[in-house]
Amino acid sequence: MNRHRAKWCVLAGVASVVLLQLGLNIVIDTIKPEWRDPEYGHRMKDLRQQANAKSTRPVVVVLGSSRSQMGFNPLAMNLKDGTSNSPIVYNCSQAGCGPMYELLNLKRLLSDGVKPNFVLVEILPPVLAGKTAAEKLIPISHLGYADVRRLESYATDPRGLWLDWAHQRILPWSTYRLNLLSHWGMGSLLPWQARQDFMWKQMKPNGWMPYFFDEIPATKREDSIVKTRAEYLPYFDQFEIAPLPDRTYRDLIALARSHDIRVAFFTMPESPIFRSWYPDVVRQKLADYYASLAHEFGTPVFDTSDWQPDETEFADSHHLMRHGAEAFSERFGKECLQLWLNTNR
Repeated sequence: MNRHRAKWCVLAGVASVVLLQLGLNIVIDTIKPEWRDPEYGHRMKDLRQQANAKSTRPVVVVLGSSRSQMGFNPLAMNLKDGTSNSPIVYNCSQAGCGPMYELLNLKRLLSDGVKPNFVLVEILPPVLAGKTAAEKLIPISHLGYADVRRLESYATDPRGLWLDWAHQRILPWSTYRLNLLSHWGMGSLLPWQARQDFMWKQMKPNGWMPYFFDEIPATKREDSIVKTRAEYLPYFDQFEIAPLPDRTYRDLIALARSHDIRVAFFTMPESPIFRSWYPDVVRQKLADYYASLAHEFGTPVFDTSDWQPDETEFADSHHLMRHGAEAFSERFGKECLQLWLNTNR
């Protein structure tokens, strides 16, 4: 009798574990995407709430990398049209987000019920030469089931993509433990390197994530510039626009147009040191590519790469400090965004 009871207890325990794993997988793919991808999930829910509450106002969504995440402050733009119908500008940028991630996030927003009227897409110039496989460009743990379906047609190894994703999702309580603990108020109990709650606690209204400090020591900036140079200089060796980023931007434009969404591209400022790393031939290839986008699709490309000539406005030669972000955002609002919106109303 005791042996029979023990057998059923073990089976019940196994069934409970399986149900818990399955249940969490369903939750993070439906009602709690922020537990899976905090940067996207929190912004999507915040933006959806704002857009639904102020449905008569046009919505402008910014898609980009950590450059625009830290440097693009919608609240500093002071966009006004003389009416209560001024646009909602929301920064949906994410750390490590390149062309493929930007396309994925636009698809996600549309699926999640957020349809912007305008989309501003950041171009990070060096990565236009990136040849990394699509399935390696986005953290697998950030992907929901629908995201893998969206990504597989771009992957060089679709089967490997699905296997890697399945491996992450077999034990989601382990995969997402840091996100879960941080969301459940226990982030302060984790070592600071493991905390995830800064991704939403430091986020400002309209999605801006300012740089962590108001000022940094010159030695820290110098060390960061050395690391930045090592990361980006290899892109400039035999630089050519790679097929995958180009295909991705073309697909993003087509998707936006199918939903009657206006698209414009922009670059973020780079410091004098960063801009000195570009060979002249690379500068010309980039200018030609921007011109081809504008000519073929009628999409503006706002190249602001030389807007900030002061090295101290950057933390590491390409991420803007808070004061640099304020100055850039105010100027961008006046000289680029306001004019673009006015010509498309």
